Amino acid sequence: MVGKNWIAGALLAATVFAPEAVQAQDHDKLLLPIPSALAPQGGLYGRAAPGVSASSPLAFGPNWRDVFAGVGFQANTRYGGDSDGSASAGFGLGNSLDAIGMEVVITSLSTVRSGLFDRMVVGFKAHRQLPMSAAIAVGIEGVKLAGDNFETTESVYGVISKVVALRNDGDETAAFSAMTINGGLGNGRFCAEETVNGRAQTADCGVNFFGSVGLRATQWAGLIADWTGQDLNLGVSLAPFSNFPLVITPALADVTGNAGDKVRFTLGAGFGLRF
Repeated sequence: MVGKNWIAGALLAATVFAPEAVQAQDHDKLLLPIPSALAPQGGLYGRAAPGVSASSPLAFGPNWRDVFAGVGFQANTRYGGDSDGSASAGFGLGNSLDAIGMEVVITSLSTVRSGLFDRMVVGFKAHRQLPMSAAIAVGIEGVKLAGDNFETTESVYGVISKVVALRNDGDETAAFSAMTINGGLGNGRFCAEETVNGRAQTADCGVNFFGSVGLRATQWAGLIADWTGQDLNLGVSLAPFSNFPLVITPALADVTGNAGDKVRFTLGAGFGLRF
């Protein structure tokens, strides 16, 4: 059984960033891995748990009194595009322990190229915690909120996540003590890439599989492997401060070359608070 401190910090708290599939100005897909920063352990401020996903959504989510914000940056977008970024903020409603929790996240897309708040989308996720350190959720992301000069793809998904204790009952102070396994089905940005008339684009699939594995290496660092349905992302998630819940996640996107012309460096940073 996973330790109580890990559950309090990682399961009952918010998985506070929902990555959005965003559109760059040149109509190439830009996936920004906004980190899954968890609400601080031990009160309003404190160390957050390292993230466990680089781009795929998780079934764990925020409840009432959980709020979060963060930014994402990609050095080069697909097929020779310039750098771009996003900014997100959101909150939780309800209670996933006793009934249903709801995550609401608003994202400003293409903030480097177009400016903050010029292109806005919103996402929603209903989630329920299950016994045995698991959770289930359904959600939609990429719903257009504001802006007329861009395209966005709405993506609907269902996902199941589970934390597995590897040693010391999942005690967060022990090295390599826990692993989060995550898998789901979705359309939209979770579909594979295809080439139509010489141009790469997201296929119009029914559903496609996505999933991630997050290994908690230490109290302040985790290792992430994330299959988005299109490509494989590999990252390291850091929670460097003991008295502030900041999480920083550098990652390499598309290391298999399935959905782009080269490996791309991405960086996400954010924090979550529970009032």
